[in-house]
Amino acid sequence: MWKNKMMNKAQTTILIIVAIFAGYALGQQYPLKAAVKTSQTASVSSHPFLADHTSTAPFADVWQNLHDQFIGTLDDNKLDYGAVAGMVRAAGDPYTTFFDPDQTKQLKETLSGSFSGIGAEMGVQNGFIVVIAPLDGSPAQKAGIKTGDIIAAVDEKNITQDMSLDEVVRQIRGPKGQTVILSVIHKGETAPVDISVVRDDIAVPSVKLEVKNNIAHITLESFDNNTAAQFTDIAKQIRKQNVRGIVLDLRDNPGGYLESAVQIASQFLSPGSVVVSERGKTETMHRASGGGVLRGIPVAVVINHGSASAAEILAGALLDNIKAPIIGTQSFGKGSVQEVLDMIDGSSLKVTIAKWYTPSGTSIDKEGVKPTIEVKDDEETKQDEQLDRAFSEIE
Repeated sequence: MWKNKMMNKAQTTILIIVAIFAGYALGQQYPLKAAVKTSQTASVSSHPFLADHTSTAPFADVWQNLHDQFIGTLDDNKLDYGAVAGMVRAAGDPYTTFFDPDQTKQLKETLSGSFSGIGAEMGVQNGFIVVIAPLDGSPAQKAGIKTGDIIAAVDEKNITQDMSLDEVVRQIRGPKGQTVILSVIHKGETAPVDISVVRDDIAVPSVKLEVKNNIAHITLESFDNNTAAQFTDIAKQIRKQNVRGIVLDLRDNPGGYLESAVQIASQFLSPGSVVVSERGKTETMHRASGGGVLRGIPVAVVINHGSASAAEILAGALLDNIKAPIIGTQSFGKGSVQEVLDMIDGSSLKVTIAKWYTPSGTSIDKEGVKPTIEVKDDEETKQDEQLDRAFSEIE
């Protein structure tokens, strides 16, 4: 779950992610240098950071000795970014990450709903980088990447525990048409297997509608910039068709923008209903407002372990407010919120600032949303047991 905050602007846009792609508050920002210096004879004492720190600070000592002793050519700009990235990594939170300008550009491409990569949302569980869900029809899905896969190595480079989620994602992403080799450990197995995936342009799908037996089956693939508007149009279509009920399919939905989740929940709930609470330095209640097009129509929600962040918020809101049955398996448990701060040089900081709680006060982080009707999908059959059960709840 992500937010976005531009420097010197008061307005904050709230996001949710996950890893991806996932979804941010900071006191004083340090303006990183945009110019590159390569001379070893550069005036070390003129570094803006050192001007505010005593000579006993480790940064000052290391900076000085590195410039005095290192026999190679130093790029002060890279040293700055590396120092800041290390400082952020030392916070010990896999979702708090620094992005240099190039990485920030990739991040914004991801949030726009279109990028080049393999099409799989990643997350962190028990210290491991795992696949939340491969996108439907993506190169990752076609190559055999599955929900729950642990990423052990990328192009034969082992993933270590001190690597952040975003570092791993950046290694996986790349130009269209190029191959990346992922060493993955499938769920329930111990030995890694190598899977070659050809990168492609990834256009993240958003909303799909299919009406069966006068029941609307809505599939939400993500919560991107356009999801809420698309959902509103579909909601109006559904109301005109006078359907008997709705099956809301959130399986393998890795999340996206918080505002999308709140706006979609508003189509089902009464104005003022709590959708989710954000608990950090203070507590903020995000409430339903307007909409209500689908209010009063029976709805059943389908989730699985690939349902994360915004998907978990929406499922929890419908469960707590209108007692919607939740069918499937326990969701992923991505319940922390990040804010993205844009620096003046084009870099950015994504920092965890709060945790999400359902309207009843249940923590989403690490716990996820538990189904009211647990149904495990049998991969050995062609039948979709979870979806069938959801339809039976309406019928």
